[in-house]
Amino acid sequence: MSNFKSLENLKSSYKERIRQVSDEKKSGKKSVGTFCLFVPDEIIFAADADRMILCGGKNDTISIAEQYLPRNICPLVKSSFGSIVNDGSSGVKPCSQFSMVDMIVAENTCDSKKKMYELLDNYVPTYVIDLPQRPDTSEALEYFLSELEKFKGAMEQLTGNKITTERLKKEIISSNEVRKLLHRLYELRKKDPSPISGVDVLKILQKQYFLSPDMLKEHLRMLISEMENVEPEGSHSPRIMISGCPMPGGNTKVSEIIENKGGVIVAEESCTGTRSFWDMVDEDKDPMLALAERYIKIPCSCMSPNDRRIDNILELAREFKVDGVVYYTLQFCHGYNIEKHKVHQALKEAGIPMLAIETDYSDSDVEHIGLRVDAFMEMVA
Repeated sequence: MSNFKSLENLKSSYKERIRQVSDEKKSGKKSVGTFCLFVPDEIIFAADADRMILCGGKNDTISIAEQYLPRNICPLVKSSFGSIVNDGSSGVKPCSQFSMVDMIVAENTCDSKKKMYELLDNYVPTYVIDLPQRPDTSEALEYFLSELEKFKGAMEQLTGNKITTERLKKEIISSNEVRKLLHRLYELRKKDPSPISGVDVLKILQKQYFLSPDMLKEHLRMLISEMENVEPEGSHSPRIMISGCPMPGGNTKVSEIIENKGGVIVAEESCTGTRSFWDMVDEDKDPMLALAERYIKIPCSCMSPNDRRIDNILELAREFKVDGVVYYTLQFCHGYNIEKHKVHQALKEAGIPMLAIETDYSDSDVEHIGLRVDAFMEMVA
């Protein structure tokens, strides 16, 4: 695999982005924090506000959160909450973006998140979008559309700016441009050998909702241009797809283990993966309806039934010619852990091996996971 200059530029983008948001705040522009794909960026940007992701992927803020939250809940929820309430008194340096938002826009997905948001509102004003849990009905679409209309009103109230149909259409086109660039990046990963490591792609995707759309587009165009002009080196390595829980910034443990053991990750069926960009928003429909139709299709494990996710996994496995699937779940993430059985059955029928890994953000199980991944690589090689 090649080293790309554009990836080095991406690594230094954090300070530039923080400086950008800081300058925006001085000029009176509002900034919104989000956790989940179900929150349409297009509505935020159409209100002339900015947006930054607040999902925690680091272990050092979990102990801070456990002063308020139970130990036996999802590490992502605890890391996120700990990052927001962290005042530095525990010795953990606060991250800049968590203190720069004027409002948090959350969503009713898993139970741990729902209840965490009730506490979060004591620290940062938190607006919650409700989600229908059975998405494949006309009633669900109608309800979700009404929730997005309310959210639109909340953004207008926060910013003092009217969200017009024209602004929404403009932002839909812009967001689709990002999605198309990510599709192009994934197309290049279909080469064998892949021209880029899965760890590098994960780091790009982790910044997808931190960088501004213009900054992200610039980095993606540079990277794609480099990849298109480089012939991949090396020979075939086991092609692996990761499926399951999101891997927010700071969390690359399992991906690094897989690639250190000789595999190459060529696709991610997760929120830090294909779920974030695979489907476009229809640019020819009423923009609010088009947004509702696109976002309600996201196959999160909070939805039931969730057969769309099974279909997506099988389709991606075939499309990217994977040799095996690593099913990654966080401890106490009951939705994805329970869905593991259905995914395993479907992959088994398709003749695709699967390795299930349940973990957290600590390094305590790195050696154990490494041994299991090693054996899996030998099986699929």
